[in-house]
Amino acid sequence: MMVVPLTRAHVLYASKNAPKQNDAQLGLVLAALPTFTVPGRGLAFLGEGKVYAVTGLAPLWDGVSEAWFIPTEDMQHKKVQTIRLVRRELDAAIKRLKLRRVQAVVRSDFEGAHKLAKFLGFQSEGLMKQYGPDGLDYERYAKW
Repeated sequence: MMVVPLTRAHVLYASKNAPKQNDAQLGLVLAALPTFTVPGRGLAFLGEGKVYAVTGLAPLWDGVSEAWFIPTEDMQHKKVQTIRLVRRELDAAIKRLKLRRVQAVVRSDFEGAHKLAKFLGFQSEGLMKQYGPDGLDYERYAKW
């Protein structure tokens, strides 16, 4: 598996192959794509001509970023390998970008994403009622 800088083509691939729970997030990523194609701010996990996942860090202010992660259906075949690489790359980015806090939101009904956030070292900070662009509840996670 390769880890490469994020491109528009990677996000478009993910938009066609990601679980439906990610539709709202994909729209936001596409709208802010120039932010995530800055070196060190967005990554794609590739192999066998497939995009397994895309991820990035959106800067909020000095030392703080919002993390996002979108798996594709193809990731099911390389799940453990992809998630381990995501953890390694996230930790490296936090150090490289000198971040003191990284936060993320997870749709309250997306169980797999809650497990992933915890595996990556994030801690829950609570439920955010009707937070998302879809009007659904989300949970805030953070790592510092």
